[in-house]
Amino acid sequence: MMQNHLSMNNEKLWLKFGAVAELLHENDQAIKSYEFALRHNPYCLEALKHLGDIFYAIGKIDEAIGYYNRLLKLDKDNNNNGEVWGMLGHCYLTKDDLKQAYSSYQKALYKLNNPHEPQLWYGIGKMYDRYGSYDHAKKAFISVIEYDPNFDKANEIYFRLGIIYKEQGEFDKSLECFKYILTYPPSPLTEIDIWFQIGRVYEQQKKFALAKEAFEKVKAVNPKHAKVLQHLGWLYHQPNTDFTNQDEAIRYLKASLNSDNQDAQTWYQLGRCYMAQNKHNDAYEAYQQAVFRDGKDPRFWCSIGVLYFQINQYRDALDAYHKAIQLNPNISEVWFNLGTLYEKCNNQIKDAIDAYQKALELNPNEVMFKQRIHQLRKIQAQGGLVLQRK
Repeated sequence: MMQNHLSMNNEKLWLKFGAVAELLHENDQAIKSYEFALRHNPYCLEALKHLGDIFYAIGKIDEAIGYYNRLLKLDKDNNNNGEVWGMLGHCYLTKDDLKQAYSSYQKALYKLNNPHEPQLWYGIGKMYDRYGSYDHAKKAFISVIEYDPNFDKANEIYFRLGIIYKEQGEFDKSLECFKYILTYPPSPLTEIDIWFQIGRVYEQQKKFALAKEAFEKVKAVNPKHAKVLQHLGWLYHQPNTDFTNQDEAIRYLKASLNSDNQDAQTWYQLGRCYMAQNKHNDAYEAYQQAVFRDGKDPRFWCSIGVLYFQINQYRDALDAYHKAIQLNPNISEVWFNLGTLYEKCNNQIKDAIDAYQKALELNPNEVMFKQRIHQLRKIQAQGGLVLQRK
């Protein structure tokens, strides 16, 4: 009886030592103290919880998971351990074990007396974000701000929301988020990282002058930023702007490749610029470099098909279009180009109509597709030949 009393006193004493060490940020000493408490009482839930929290804080996630699971196993009948389930969810999220994270967060929401816990919903938002379930991620992140407008990671949440809104085409909301955090971006991001995202949004809105202005702010700070040079090059390639200039586009894209020559997208865009100048040999070389680095992008093969078509190598064009369709059968542009090729080759009107019809199914609002189908059906009905378009 006396031995049990001494063990209980020693357990409480080591718990106090651990608490003091935590206050002083002496993690090693705190860990030792809580482990001594467990020696005196292996069922000490408080020590297990503190050890889990410390190991999570210092990034030793497997150890944290071990202590949290020990606690939950001992305390399995307790309906008030929602906080521990939430911490376990954070641990699994850190390990990118999304299935276990989801299960843990579900239990946390069920067992917490107050499920409106900002840190919990922050973790849930990140989990859904990684799943690619953007609507659920968005709701979770917005909930965090509603529950705690001064949440310590609020600026990171606004950044994540900005990215989600951009992906979902809600460009005004995306810009609102990015501009809100422009002066105080979440670490380790800097102001130029936010300007880059703002430029991306303007680019997707086809507000090319504003996109150029944003990207130039990044370039002013980092003149060798490969991605921003790539985007500036592509902006100069765009038709019908006040600054359209293929030579300038090529100059920027080559500068981007000097910083990173492994980016297949940059090589592809360089090929498109050469095509705009009818420099087919240079375009072919650039496209080959793109395919060498990423042979599974259907856009690359579609553009190679266009190149072959323009230099009258129709069999090679057909092979390139078929390759693009194998990689992704849901790109209307590829089917339209294939239809154009069928018209040119041996007057294959039926095959051309089928290809245009597929393009129209994928993009029902494209007037050009409808016009070609209508025209070819008229010619087919008359039993005539297609007049070749220049």
